[in-house]
Amino acid sequence: MKTLVVAAHPALETSRINRKWLEEIRKYPEQITVSSLYEKYPDSVIDIAAEQALVEAHDRIILQFPFYWFNCPPLMKQWLDEVLLEGWAYGEGSWLFENKKTIGLAVSVGVKKQDYSPSGEYLHDMNTLLLPFEMTARYLKSGYEEPFIHYGVNSRTSEEELRESAERYAGHLLKATEVNV
Repeated sequence: MKTLVVAAHPALETSRINRKWLEEIRKYPEQITVSSLYEKYPDSVIDIAAEQALVEAHDRIILQFPFYWFNCPPLMKQWLDEVLLEGWAYGEGSWLFENKKTIGLAVSVGVKKQDYSPSGEYLHDMNTLLLPFEMTARYLKSGYEEPFIHYGVNSRTSEEELRESAERYAGHLLKATEVNV
């Protein structure tokens, strides 16, 4: 199964975890293709045909982004809106994803996991807050994978912790995963 990682980080050069994740997974070009949106499209003009060709060539699509303002970065949302078009990804006579592709997430979160719980500061767990992405996958009739989430990354996170997270992420992408269809 060939994996496409669509990554969106508006300040990748200052990112600690997302940059480390991309460095690690780029070591596996035979299994993982990276489309880093802010690197490819600094003017926010997405080459829709090129991105659709990437999606068509892969069985598994992973959306990688930092979680802030309880959502994905704007260019990721733009990618979803402009690339996953009716008549191509879904709709009358065209269900590109149906029983053929899976969608997953790789999300970095700055605060601790307990902050994202019913008793935590944000009152909801990450699966609840990421529900729009799961619903997008279900609407497209694709499988949806359990998200890969790294909590608590900040300026005090050690290089060793970053390296371990990147290795776990690469392992997650390289192994066949159980998909909720």
